[in-house]
Amino acid sequence: MFTNKIYQIKPKFCKHLILLSILSLFFAKDAFADNLTSPSYDIKMGTINITGGSKSSASYTLNDTVGQTAQGEFNSAGFTVKAGFQYVLDPNPFSFTISDIDLDYGSLVPGTPSTLTNILTITTGGAYGYTVKAIEDHSLKLISDTDTIPDTSCDLATPCTVSDATPWTDNGRYGFGYNANGTDADPEFVNNTYYRPFPIQGTDQPATVMTKNIPTANSSVTVTYKVNISGSQAAGTYQNGIQYLAIPSF
Repeated sequence: MFTNKIYQIKPKFCKHLILLSILSLFFAKDAFADNLTSPSYDIKMGTINITGGSKSSASYTLNDTVGQTAQGEFNSAGFTVKAGFQYVLDPNPFSFTISDIDLDYGSLVPGTPSTLTNILTITTGGAYGYTVKAIEDHSLKLISDTDTIPDTSCDLATPCTVSDATPWTDNGRYGFGYNANGTDADPEFVNNTYYRPFPIQGTDQPATVMTKNIPTANSSVTVTYKVNISGSQAAGTYQNGIQYLAIPSF
């Protein structure tokens, strides 16, 4: 009945990094600690390192702070202060990668769900932690017309939302949604049967896909994209764009 219909789904992805801009201040050789001001900033009791930095030779590597009066790590109930060059330098810069940014389901069979995956990987560097959020530009839309494949609402007994993942196991429930699996994945994804729809740009706020509140290196989450269509779905090529935003915490 459906052999003459061809469905092609091609979600595309792009990544955005929100980076912290750092104001660098340069002083003459004989500068001393002082109150530093301008129309846009006020630094009280600033301290200038004498030789703080990274040094190396064929046989050693040294990172040092020289000239500060209160460098080091200080702790008390409810807070930790890490002061000085040693806590600014980090050998691992903030980075975020997506393993595959062009997914193609090929031909779909009505009533038979299809899934594809990619992997999100993040290193926070000097950031305290991170959050990765996601949003789509619109539902999967027929390129040559206005027909869409609706975003999933999961199983009828336990509907899902853009912020609440629930089981999607009924093959009679149609739509497009995603699951996230990994140590840092949003805990809403209890297991690999839990899905939810992507929020839509201009209507919803981005949804958290993965997060961590401490520094991390090469943390990864596998995102599974599931689509299921009905027999009445118009044939053609459907497409949408999904944006991931990697946000460092400080």
